[in-house]
Amino acid sequence: MSIYDPNLDQSLARIDALEKELANLKASHKTLDIQNKILKGFISLTNVSAGRMLIKATLQKTMEASIHQTGAQLGSLFLLDGDGRVTESILARGATDQSQKKNIVGQVLDKGLAGWVRENKRTGLINDTTKDYRWLKLPDEPYQALSALGVPIVWGEELLGILTLMHSQVNHFTPACATAMEKTAELIALVLNNARIQTKHKQNETLIQQEDDLLNQAILWFPSIIFVLDNQGVLLKCGGKYLAQIGLDSKESIGKSIYYLLPEANELKSLTSHALANNIIESVSVQLERVDHGTWFYDAWFSPILDNHGQVANVVCILLPA
Repeated sequence: MSIYDPNLDQSLARIDALEKELANLKASHKTLDIQNKILKGFISLTNVSAGRMLIKATLQKTMEASIHQTGAQLGSLFLLDGDGRVTESILARGATDQSQKKNIVGQVLDKGLAGWVRENKRTGLINDTTKDYRWLKLPDEPYQALSALGVPIVWGEELLGILTLMHSQVNHFTPACATAMEKTAELIALVLNNARIQTKHKQNETLIQQEDDLLNQAILWFPSIIFVLDNQGVLLKCGGKYLAQIGLDSKESIGKSIYYLLPEANELKSLTSHALANNIIESVSVQLERVDHGTWFYDAWFSPILDNHGQVANVVCILLPA
């Protein structure tokens, strides 16, 4: 059917509807293009950044994409913790010293648009900042902002961040622009949450490695002999001052069964099996006979470690000279 109709009014109405639909499609395409750039940017950042650097780089990329999408001239972006406190930020005025930055962030969250967004968890559109109580003009502002758009970045029920975009002309931001930015904010929330998870995971990995290094040092310099076994009797860690006395080397022993490493130590092997069956053993005298290493007497202590299902996951064995 032709859009042209004998009835001129109907024909014009159809043309107008098609033009509006085309405009909406173009806007949607632009939003998707920006979202794609944000996602690709985050993926590339994860390959070169980690920890706090990943967070700050993600914030910067997010800000650049948001300014491009809305035609804004400036913007600020706050990343919040679970209590609503700012943990990282990008200010519209650029780099500042920490004390000034803290003061500016505090004022904006107390009386400005960002504070209103945090309080209401919804988008704030200001057509003219000189006539809107939500806008706070800061002393010595190095820019002119006559229109603004504040967008919450929400993940689930948690407010992850607040994005504020500015322009030097009134009425720059439209309701359609605000709606499109809200859609982009959903992706920004996903990206920021993933960046936060990766940063926390990296911090946990570092902490675990530090704890593991400390444990290895403690085992290495243990004043007697210590074994950490899995639930099959395979050595996960071993060390101690007298380990060489019974013919074992800590590095070469890891990953091997205690039954294989100490074939002549029948008493110790029997106690190990007893401990693996979830029995605590305290101060039992054992005799270790090793070919080419003599006979030694120890007091043996075994402590099973259970998993979340109540099954033996590990056994710690300590041998003290009798």
